[in-house]
Amino acid sequence: MTTAMTRLLGAFGLAPVSQVQQLNGDARRTEAKIAQLEQKLEEVRADASNWKRRYEDTIEAVAGWKQATHRAQAECELMKRDGDRIKGDLERVKADLQREQPRTAEERRRAESLKAELHEMRVRAENAYRVTDSANEQLIAMEVKLDLIEAAIQVLDTRTREQAVSSAQ
Repeated sequence: MTTAMTRLLGAFGLAPVSQVQQLNGDARRTEAKIAQLEQKLEEVRADASNWKRRYEDTIEAVAGWKQATHRAQAECELMKRDGDRIKGDLERVKADLQREQPRTAEERRRAESLKAELHEMRVRAENAYRVTDSANEQLIAMEVKLDLIEAAIQVLDTRTREQAVSSAQ
């Protein structure tokens, strides 16, 4: 009979109370589930928005890193060129150094020779100065002796004249 009654009520668009209660319970559970799913959907949207913002920040950071990488590569190229230029300059300087070393050694030998010659000339000049001083001293001594001899001659001359004048008188 329950089945027949259910069909009869179904024909009029009616349902038994237990079925209505069951459907109401199902509707409440479904609404709760829908509310829960909507809340989850909001959380997922917020999480997606957060991840989208993080993705955009990451993209910006990657773009900045790419620019920094390009700048670093350009600077690296400049440094390589500068390094190559400096290497070339260094090689030229090395070649100049090797080319000039024999000449430098010759100039060094020549400078040593001139230094020795200068030292020898100084020694000779000091000796000449000493000899000159000694000769000057001897010359002065001789002049003094000659002055004494001249004075003695004048005294003798004066005496001799006086004697000759007094004997002539």
